[in-house]
Amino acid sequence: MSPDAADPDFPSGRAAWATMALLMATMAASQIDRSIINLLVEPLKSSFRLSDTQFGALQGIAFGMFYTFLALPIGMLADRAPRRLVIGACIGLFSLFSAATGLAGNYAQLFAARAGVGVGEAGVAPPGFSLISDSFPPHRLGRAISLFTMSSSIGSAIALMGGGALIGTLEAARASDPAALHGLQPWQWAFILAAVPGAILAPLYLILREPPRRGAARSGPRLPLTALLAELRRLGGFLALLLIGMSMVTTTSYATGVWSPALFIRVYGWAPREIGFWLGLMTLGGGVVGSFTAGWLVDHFARRRVEGAVMLVAATAFAGCGLAGALAPLMPNAGAAMALLAVMHLLLAAPYACAPVAIQLVVADRFRSQVPAVYLTAISLVGLLIGPVLVGALTDHLFHSPKDVRYSLSLVVGVAAPIMCTALLLARGPFRRLTAGRA
Repeated sequence: MSPDAADPDFPSGRAAWATMALLMATMAASQIDRSIINLLVEPLKSSFRLSDTQFGALQGIAFGMFYTFLALPIGMLADRAPRRLVIGACIGLFSLFSAATGLAGNYAQLFAARAGVGVGEAGVAPPGFSLISDSFPPHRLGRAISLFTMSSSIGSAIALMGGGALIGTLEAARASDPAALHGLQPWQWAFILAAVPGAILAPLYLILREPPRRGAARSGPRLPLTALLAELRRLGGFLALLLIGMSMVTTTSYATGVWSPALFIRVYGWAPREIGFWLGLMTLGGGVVGSFTAGWLVDHFARRRVEGAVMLVAATAFAGCGLAGALAPLMPNAGAAMALLAVMHLLLAAPYACAPVAIQLVVADRFRSQVPAVYLTAISLVGLLIGPVLVGALTDHLFHSPKDVRYSLSLVVGVAAPIMCTALLLARGPFRRLTAGRA
């Protein structure tokens, strides 16, 4: 795959792929810190005497709120300022606050550092999509963007596997020589080292040659907010049901992502090294295979004129995902729990792949960027604020024992799945009416 070298409106193949390579590396690097913190739940709780609710708030409120709310403003800034400088500044900020996490002296400082990480990560994807759109011609754009988004899963997988190995190495070094870490704990070095890739990548954006803006971003009139609100009202019941359903998907995703390492540490006695390896492998395999299979199924049923096929595939997959995810924490041994989590990760990818397709099929052409931005902001906000915090709060205040995180996790996933499936199945009616109106 390469850009069309004969098209003078787009950069050369070498320039386009240089931009793509840097963006993919940046997206992958932005996942390192976010994944490593989930492997460090126990040392962080011990060092700062945290409850599970407080740890969940680090990922849900501190990181999640700033990450979600600032994505749109940073995207608007990138529409006006040089995008390479916006990304470079944000990845530099992310690295700074990742290192600050390792040097935090109390919970307030730790909370502020996680908020700063959220601010930094929020500035990677929106300008990145814009740069890619101006680097590749339309007939190459879908595959180019899919590679960029896939780099997030690849980065998470590498971070989990590499992060687990790093933590194990640091703990072994401290055990053999207490002075080897220069007075810092292994978890502190893990965050400091997680900042290194971003610190290396940030200066490269100073020398990146930014492609010229084209299309509406360059010359078209800006649509007023009232026009967007009118389009959201037109989508009405369909969009509301989709947001409810997909918010349950993100709630499940963030709850299991944050608390699965704690489950295997507390209940099954695993070490971060083996947890990181297996969860990373599942993230990589499930994200790639699940997304591809869901897309193939949607096309397959659409060719056979199955009404609302995209909603049906998403709801059916998440029904299986919810069942596997609710049962996994209750298994009597780690092998059975991990096997069910593998099934959950595979099926979890399907609704993430289906929902954007559904939106593109019903939204008016001139809102094909803005409506997905509203959708992503809404489901990310709900998932991050509810998933990690609710599991921690249930463990602290309903079940009381740290090992009972298994019941909290099972309960959250078990409740989210039927809500999601019901919402998406109900959305098939409005979806059919909207697609019929476009036909």
